[in-house]
Amino acid sequence: MAEITKFQANEVSYHIRHDLRELPYGKSYGNESVNPDLTPNNYKLIDRGNAAEVNSYRKTLEKDVFKYNRKNLVHAVEICIQCPSDCTQEQKTEFFQESYNYVVSTLPMGERCVLVAEVHKDERHFTPDGTMISKDHLHILYTPAVPDTKHDGYEWKLCADQLTKRATLKAFHPGLQKHLDECGIRATVYQKKDGSGKNIALSVKQLKEITKQTGIVFNKSMSVDELAQILVENRDIKIFDSKLKQALSSEIEQTTNLKKQIIDLQDALSRTAYRIQEKDQLQQMIHEKDASISNVEQQNEILRQKIAALEADNSRLSAENRKSSERIQALEQTVEQTKKAAANSQEVSKEWGAATNGWGRTNTWGTYTHETEVKSW
Repeated sequence: MAEITKFQANEVSYHIRHDLRELPYGKSYGNESVNPDLTPNNYKLIDRGNAAEVNSYRKTLEKDVFKYNRKNLVHAVEICIQCPSDCTQEQKTEFFQESYNYVVSTLPMGERCVLVAEVHKDERHFTPDGTMISKDHLHILYTPAVPDTKHDGYEWKLCADQLTKRATLKAFHPGLQKHLDECGIRATVYQKKDGSGKNIALSVKQLKEITKQTGIVFNKSMSVDELAQILVENRDIKIFDSKLKQALSSEIEQTTNLKKQIIDLQDALSRTAYRIQEKDQLQQMIHEKDASISNVEQQNEILRQKIAALEADNSRLSAENRKSSERIQALEQTVEQTKKAAANSQEVSKEWGAATNGWGRTNTWGTYTHETEVKSW
């Protein structure tokens, strides 16, 4: 789809800078979709230098072209051609080159009058739902020079009307489509109307605005019948959308209820988990108590064994004590008997005399006298 724009003398310089992306820093291109980071991807099909050099080339060219003394005289015409959606990535470069070749073939002065031929790949435009609808496009800016047969000394004159009259514009898309087909490039820039409705003339800017407002993307010009069909479909879509919104509202309500149930279940699960944790702690405590009891029981068993050993020792000692008591008693009886026997023996010795030897003599040996030893047997 192509769009044609006309520029007066005071507009040309600015637009050249716009096409070549040479506007001063901070100046807007008048298009919010331009992404400066992607500008290096743009490329030229004809190189006349920078913006100043291109404008100088234009002025030099116009010196050889007759110009009417009119304030609204058109000094430049631009054709903007968008790459169709059905053109493959591999054929994009060929599409733009052949589109350029076709446009040049329709210009009486040919390539000499072309000022700028710039392919823009740095625009990113999105629909309200986030779908990118921007297309790479070609800007061809040229001086509208046509043969001059009236003014002496001039071979050419400025006459944009002759190059943009209705019949010429109507033939542009069919002619371009034919050229592309002949070059083997699969890209739809023109399609015969299915109905009898009249085509609606909309600029690229208007089409972009429609897409921005509605999200509907147009890849080709449309007729009244096609627009009517779109409106009918849009009405049906609105009805369907209303039903979808109702269903969505119901789904949202159900989802909210489910979320609440999930939260309740999570709370219950959390409480259960806490109880399980308490149970595990109690089981651990019971296990520790069981271990302590088992240890105490083992110690008690050791003590019982020691007590049993002590009781056995005590019984043995008691028995030994009894035997010792019996021996002591026996010894005491023996001692007693011995004492009695000794006492009896002393009494017998006294009866045999204490001062004489029992033989009626005094035992004296010289002058020393000693007691007689009494022996008992």
